[in-house]
Amino acid sequence: MTTGANREDAAPPEQARATTDIRAFARGGSLAVAGLAFGALLQFLVVVVITRGLDTGSAGTLLETIAFFTILSSAGTLGADIGVVRDIPLLVATGRAGDVRRLLAVAGYPVAVVGILVAVVSFVAANPLSDALFDPSHSHDGATFIRIVAPALPLAALTTVALAATRGLGTMVPYVAVQNLVVPAVRVALVVAAVGADLAGARIAVAWTLPVAAGALAAFVALRRLVLRVERSAFSPSGESSSRISAARFWGFAAPRGVASIFEITVLMLDVLLVGALRSTREAAVYAAASRLVIFGGFLLFAVSRPLAPLFSELLARGDNHAAGALYHIATWWGMVVAWPLYITCAIFAVPVMTVFGSGYSAGSTALVILSLAYLFDLGTGNMNVLLLMSGKSSWNLANSALALVLNVGLNIVLIPRMGIEGAAIAWAVSVVAYNLAAVFEIRVLLGLGPLNSVYTIIVGATVISYGVFGAAARLLFGNSTRGLVVASTLGTVLYGMLLWRWREVLRLRDLAAAIRPSPRRA
Repeated sequence: MTTGANREDAAPPEQARATTDIRAFARGGSLAVAGLAFGALLQFLVVVVITRGLDTGSAGTLLETIAFFTILSSAGTLGADIGVVRDIPLLVATGRAGDVRRLLAVAGYPVAVVGILVAVVSFVAANPLSDALFDPSHSHDGATFIRIVAPALPLAALTTVALAATRGLGTMVPYVAVQNLVVPAVRVALVVAAVGADLAGARIAVAWTLPVAAGALAAFVALRRLVLRVERSAFSPSGESSSRISAARFWGFAAPRGVASIFEITVLMLDVLLVGALRSTREAAVYAAASRLVIFGGFLLFAVSRPLAPLFSELLARGDNHAAGALYHIATWWGMVVAWPLYITCAIFAVPVMTVFGSGYSAGSTALVILSLAYLFDLGTGNMNVLLLMSGKSSWNLANSALALVLNVGLNIVLIPRMGIEGAAIAWAVSVVAYNLAAVFEIRVLLGLGPLNSVYTIIVGATVISYGVFGAAARLLFGNSTRGLVVASTLGTVLYGMLLWRWREVLRLRDLAAAIRPSPRRA
């Protein structure tokens, strides 16, 4: 594969177009990933502040409540966020910008109604919910926390749909600004202030919840401005419509994808609740801390999928499976280059890494090792699910998500009572591996594509040598200690940088740099 910038002018049209696709992905992905990295750091800081500022039981109660809120608010979108991302560009492109408001109403009203109902039920049924989710010594606080977060559920779901609509209107800026800047930054400030003032756990829960309202306000304002702008520049003014917006058509598309999304977020967060329900709230705190530490890989794949999806759709629509495969490989390589060092390091030095959360959290080190190894596999297969969706196989993706959920819940119920948080980690790892193996097989059958090639082995070799070998040597010399972690990370990063420079052409790092480098032409 020819990649050098000095050869681009002489490249054939197919190669030039491929380079354009890669750089388009890099430009879109760089904003999403930069925002994600900042947001993930702030979310991580919130967890650290909670675990270090509260006793283990209170921290576990709050972190379980956050998992409860995340599952319900994500489920509450009903798939409308995916629907508006697809339909709004079609309306604008066909001169029907006046129908955008109607589409938003079709999408938004059911989300609002369902969100309010779920909030009311959660508030009223807080006591039985708490008895099911928390151990007896923490069920009273759990009920209080559920009542605190419940009113924010419809706001969170509507915010997700509103920000998805802004992406449908052609910009990632509001999404990144609200989800990865405004909400997490305000949350960190309020939680730090509450913990610093030695406030009770309930008031810290209030501090965690309040930024949802700020995010909703910012999202709605941004969406209103974008809708007004597109209406002013469109062929049909607001209030005029060339045809009706079909709610049945919209929800026929959105609902199945919403179900798949519910399955995925449940797999991601349910284990924290099950640890609390089947073992103890204190163990849930330890497991939540470990899982929060490694969840960056999932966020990375999620961020990368945003710019990838339309590019995959375009390439597959014109029958260019080869170019789609090349783009998939490059996106997978870049994700591995960024995140594999983190997970190899966490697997080798799990004990000092977990002490970041406090002295009682080193008990989660074995779970962290298991989760880190699973995320290595997850990142190594890349965004197979996006390829499936853009190939029109949403039912296959739904089946894969259902398989992962069944495995996750079943194994958690069996393993958590016997093995504790290590059992939860094993259940999550098995479900993720099964989900990805199913997608790998399906993409191989459907498009003849797979993740493995010679460049893949280069990345695996570079990361394993730089962080695995150096990490193992440092652990032998200095033990499973902070000193060993620092030495291994420092020396490993130096070697890793040298190896990446050596293979910069084959890894297409020049294209990544060219795409994100400030340029007057893209100003």
